[in-house]
Amino acid sequence: MLRKLLIGSILTIVVSFYFFPISFVFLPVGLNSKIMLAALGIAAFIYNCMRKGSVELSHYTIASAILAVLFSVWCFFSITVNDYYNDTYATYIVSYLTWMAGAYGVYFCLTLAYERVDLDILTRYLAIVGVFQCVSAILIDNVPAFSDFVDTFMYQADNYYKVNHRMYGIGAALDPAGVRFSTILILLAHQFSANPKVRGRDLFQATLLIAFAFITVIGCVISRTTMIGSGMGIAYILISIIRLRRGGFVTTKMVRNFFIFALVLTGLIAAGIYLFRTSKPFEGYLRFGFEAFFNWAETGEFHTGSTDTLNEMWVWPEDMRTWFIGRGTFGVFENDSDIGYCNFILYSGLIGMTLFSIFFIYCHLVLNTKFRNFAITSLLFIALTFIIWLKVTTDIFFITALLFCIEGDLNEEEPYELEETEAA
Repeated sequence: MLRKLLIGSILTIVVSFYFFPISFVFLPVGLNSKIMLAALGIAAFIYNCMRKGSVELSHYTIASAILAVLFSVWCFFSITVNDYYNDTYATYIVSYLTWMAGAYGVYFCLTLAYERVDLDILTRYLAIVGVFQCVSAILIDNVPAFSDFVDTFMYQADNYYKVNHRMYGIGAALDPAGVRFSTILILLAHQFSANPKVRGRDLFQATLLIAFAFITVIGCVISRTTMIGSGMGIAYILISIIRLRRGGFVTTKMVRNFFIFALVLTGLIAAGIYLFRTSKPFEGYLRFGFEAFFNWAETGEFHTGSTDTLNEMWVWPEDMRTWFIGRGTFGVFENDSDIGYCNFILYSGLIGMTLFSIFFIYCHLVLNTKFRNFAITSLLFIALTFIIWLKVTTDIFFITALLFCIEGDLNEEEPYELEETEAA
């Protein structure tokens, strides 16, 4: 038992170092945990190729790499033509390869403990990592000794989070944390809604929902972007619960799932109301994380301070040339905008943004051919990508790279049936 706990803890740290990269105070700033895992992944890939006597790459990995190259080449063309050297996305292929290598490093570590690394195992570790980051953020914010311990190994430029009073975990902070929490929440919703191993066990379902709710609440305090993934996940879960079978029958499984969901939701709401009324720190957490809802309840207006700021950042090209090929500028300091759409168009034009969009649409849709009942999840990942661009310039290829590396489930003999046939 102790051995399993130790191995599980080490693998959780490995997954966290990939998903929430950190820089160490005793190493050069550029050498973060993601790059270290990428180095491990390259070594592991070379070793496996030598052991098998061949190089094995999936068709979707090759196709996505080609799309990443095309996007990088176009961005390089844009900055060259505009004589403005900003290689933020002209070197995207390097970022692509780093994420892929890092994901393979994580996959290799998991294979040392598991004979088959599938979506079920990966999602479990991602859920644990999400909860771990939220607990770490609470401890860092409330226990000075723990905060000092984290500071002994994690590099923080200018102590930004402390100066600006922002809650943070071990590598989890601001919008990047919210984006990562969102992908975890969507995968948890997928497991609850489409995985028979989870649907068949009430304890698994309850544990998954508690993790979902915990990451939602604390994740929103760390980054309100988490609410995007939470909303999508809740919608997915509700759809799976109320979905009727062919013929209009309501199954016993649907009734039981709804009961578990309602029970967990009621308990969490009750606990939240109690803590909100009795704990000032927790009240502050909720008011920040769910500022829009509090504003709506108290003033009748659904907005936050950050959304008000974003509404003033819509900056568009002023000539047709820039609309098509961009002007090579990127970021809030050059474009006076954080909004993804504005930055992508100003950097590489509509052509560049279209290439980048095709890249992500392909990456997410192809997952539907690898995993059963993944169609809704693929669409949610696509929607998440384009919704996030309304706020920041980032992407979610980090989760796609992991899903590319793990085993698919189309070779399993037992099909995934969405509902039981007996009616209640």
